[in-house]
Amino acid sequence: MNQILDHSGPKKPKEKKNPEDTMKIIKVYAILIIVFAFCFIGKGAYSLVENKKVYGQEVNDDKMDGPLIELNANQDLLSINISYTSAIENVTYQWYRGNVSAEEISEYEATRETNSSSSDNEADDELVEEDESSIKALGKLKEEKGIGENTIRIENIGIPRGETTIWVRVKTADNIISEYIQPYYTDVGVDRIEPEINVVIHGNKKMIITATDETEISKLIYTVNGEQEIEISERTDKKTIREEIEFVEGRNMIKISAVDKANNTGTREIDAYSGKPTIEFYAEPDFSKIYVKAAYPGGIAKIEYEFNGEKHEEKFENMPDEYEIELDSIEGHNVVYVKVYTAEEDVFTEDTGECDYNP
Repeated sequence: MNQILDHSGPKKPKEKKNPEDTMKIIKVYAILIIVFAFCFIGKGAYSLVENKKVYGQEVNDDKMDGPLIELNANQDLLSINISYTSAIENVTYQWYRGNVSAEEISEYEATRETNSSSSDNEADDELVEEDESSIKALGKLKEEKGIGENTIRIENIGIPRGETTIWVRVKTADNIISEYIQPYYTDVGVDRIEPEINVVIHGNKKMIITATDETEISKLIYTVNGEQEIEISERTDKKTIREEIEFVEGRNMIKISAVDKANNTGTREIDAYSGKPTIEFYAEPDFSKIYVKAAYPGGIAKIEYEFNGEKHEEKFENMPDEYEIELDSIEGHNVVYVKVYTAEEDVFTEDTGECDYNP
C-alpha cells in the first residue's frame, strides 16, 4: 500500500556538496564574526577610555614613585587623595589645556619662564590670539600645605570644560617628591578658573596690566594707593583686557582684580616704586675707610663700582632695599665710581665719591 500512495515518482539521488564550497562559506562567516567582534571591542574600549577621563578613579600606586596619589572625578568636580608613610609637606596642582605629556608640560613651563623674563619692549608688541589647540596653563598654580599628617584630601576641584590635563606634585617632609599627570574630558562642566593677571613695569613710571581668561574675560578693576577704583571693560579680544597705568613718584600700592564671564575673580597686589636709587658716600673721620650706601625701596638688582681703578660687581637675587659697601682707602687720593641698578636695567643711578687719605 505504501508503494501505491507514493506518487512522487522515482527518487533522485542526493547531490553531494563540494567540500571546497563548504570551506568558502565557513571562511566568509568567520571573517564577518571577527570584524563584528573588533568593532564591538573597539567601541567598548573607546567608551571606557572616554569615561575614565570624566568619571571613576585614577590611582598612582607605584611605591617607587613615593606617595600614593588618588584622583576621583565626578561630573565636573575632582578630588585628590594623598597618603604616605611620613608627613606630607605640600601638594601643588595645575591644569593645562589639551591631553599633554609630562615632557610637553616641562617644555611649556620653560618657555613660559623665558618669555616672562623677556625685555619690556616685547610687552608693547601687538597681542596675538592663541591657538585653541596649543598647550596652555589654565588658572593659577594651586598649593595645599600639610599639617604634619600622613594624608591630605583636596575636594571640589573644578574640572575645566573640554579636554584638559591636571599635573600634581607632592612633596613629603623627608623630601620625597612625586609628580603625576592625568587627562580628563568633560563637556558638562562650568567655568571654575579665575583670570590670570600679568604685570610688566616700563621704566619707573608706567605699568602694563594684562588680564587673560581661558574662556571669556569680563572686566578689570584696579586702584592705586587706595584711591578710587577704576573699572575697564573694553577688551583687546574675547579673552584679554590690557591697561596702562601711570603712577606717581615714590611707592605705589596697586590692587588689581580681573573678573570673567562666569564671575570667577583673580586678584593681585603690586608694590611698585617710581623713582631712581639713591647713593650716599661717607667715611671714617681720618678717611681710612670709605662707605657707599645704596638704597631703593623697589629693590636693588645690581651694583657696579670701580675703586681706584679696580672694577667690581655685586648681583642680588633677593633684591635688598639697602646695601652698604665698605672700602679700605689707600694712601693718597681715592676715587670710587658707583652705578646702582633696579630690576629694570634702564632705571639706574650713578655717582662718584673721592677723598684723600694721609695716615
